[in-house]
Amino acid sequence: MNIHRFDHVITADAVVVGVGVAGLSAALGMAPKTVLLVTKTDLGDGSTRLAQGGIAAAVGPDDSPSAHAADTVAVGAGLNDPGAVSVLTTEGPARII
Repeated sequence: MNIHRFDHVITADAVVVGVGVAGLSAALGMAPKTVLLVTKTDLGDGSTRLAQGGIAAAVGPDDSPSAHAADTVAVGAGLNDPGAVSVLTTEGPARII
């Protein structure tokens, strides 16, 4: 994969967009491949540090794991990993309790 920028070419095995925990974990998981990290600003400006350890799970009487899964897929524009969505939405309530 070649990325053209002005007058030079950057060659990498993969491109990771985002430098939060997910992006950096993905990049580390591809070692020893060459990975290009893409961010809006600086590498330290990912949103993970702003999340403050938040957690979401269907624990209210008007919510359900299936509704939470549908919301998660909608917000992820259908690009979510179905297995990961299933684990998050079905195991989340018990883990919180």
